[in-house]
Amino acid sequence: MPQKFSDLTERRQMLFEKAASLRTKHFCLVLEDFFDPHNISAVIRTSEVFGLQNVHIIEEDNAYKVNKAILKGSLKWMNAFIYSKRATALSELRNQGYKIAVASTHANKPLPELDLSKPTAFYLGAELRGNHPDTLEQADEHFILPQYGLTESLNVSVAAGVLLTYLDIYMQSQGRQKFCLSEAEQEALILEWRERHLSRSKAGKIYRL
Repeated sequence: MPQKFSDLTERRQMLFEKAASLRTKHFCLVLEDFFDPHNISAVIRTSEVFGLQNVHIIEEDNAYKVNKAILKGSLKWMNAFIYSKRATALSELRNQGYKIAVASTHANKPLPELDLSKPTAFYLGAELRGNHPDTLEQADEHFILPQYGLTESLNVSVAAGVLLTYLDIYMQSQGRQKFCLSEAEQEALILEWRERHLSRSKAGKIYRL
């Protein structure tokens, strides 16, 4: 791992090293046309807490906006990919080797039956409409989160929390290190975090595609 930097406290350096060693790109969440900044921010924050390095955001119908009070600076430690067209997002994710999985209350396959050994991008649809018909048609997998009550669906940010909890349990059961960044990627990420911390940057890398 990288040498300790004199301009970082030992505690901060240790935090960076531990977090980087548990970071993953094997899974990512895709926020498709969310309109509520609270939901966008809550999903990003939860993704960071669970160790996901990348988040993908589609704003073809609704502009990307965040609530900084909810975000709590979490995006500072992540990479955000923002797409103006859903077709571009789908193509880019497939080029990166991701399988596309869509959460839907109309699906029959429960989440535990998905093959999670392959990199997977989990699409979460807009608050009222859900996923776009084009997304539903082109997805590789449709799945449903466990539901036992009479209410039709979960709030989308809560659904993201449930999904990420299950993914974390899965990775732990298989050995989380199998899904984490390589040592070279960890070293590069620690250097990025160091620069962001020292420059007091409020955000990580944001790519507009």
